[in-house]
Amino acid sequence: MGKKGEKAHALLSASSAKKWIHCTPSAKLEASLPDKESDYAKEGTLAHSICELKLSRLFTDKNMTERTYKSRLKKLQQDALYQPEMEGYTDEYVDYVSQIAFGFQAAPFLRIEETVHYGNWAPEGFGTVDCLIIYGGELHIIDFKYGKGIPVKAEGNYQLALYALGAYQEYGFLFNIETVHLHIVQPRTAGGSSWSTTLKELLTWGEAVVKPAAEMAFRGEG
Repeated sequence: MGKKGEKAHALLSASSAKKWIHCTPSAKLEASLPDKESDYAKEGTLAHSICELKLSRLFTDKNMTERTYKSRLKKLQQDALYQPEMEGYTDEYVDYVSQIAFGFQAAPFLRIEETVHYGNWAPEGFGTVDCLIIYGGELHIIDFKYGKGIPVKAEGNYQLALYALGAYQEYGFLFNIETVHLHIVQPRTAGGSSWSTTLKELLTWGEAVVKPAAEMAFRGEG
């Protein structure tokens, strides 16, 4: 909900993948509807921005001064949708990512709010991964869900699986990825889960399930 960086939606977006894979005409139908962001989505976007700032300070912008960090955080806290409880929930996500990243023998390849393209399987398909980590043949896709409704499961999650395909398309030539780990962090439901599969199984799913459905959805057929 409220993923930062996905304002320019792909027709075959990762977040709606389950829908357009099983009901291919839905992609064109939804594209024709007005794009109105709810307050819940805006709240999620704000929480994602706080997560991004906190992770950037730890991993990708280590030269960020305490003063700069506090100034940027204060600006986010001035948003009308900000609630103090966001600090604890976003800290849970940061702790989860940190536990994975610091668990390796050396610093992993890590990207935050990274746009990945999975056009090899879905025409013009792209999405924004909250966090991706690659180390020693392992790819981790970590997704932060701020919603407090129904818990989202990582096992067989179409959205995260497409992100993983996108990460492979972007970085597979640099890393010998063998295993893919999908993670959901959903602190407001006291939930969260992880699921692992092989790259081979992921690629088979991409070719056998995603590609044919995506081609039909892109043409508006079904």
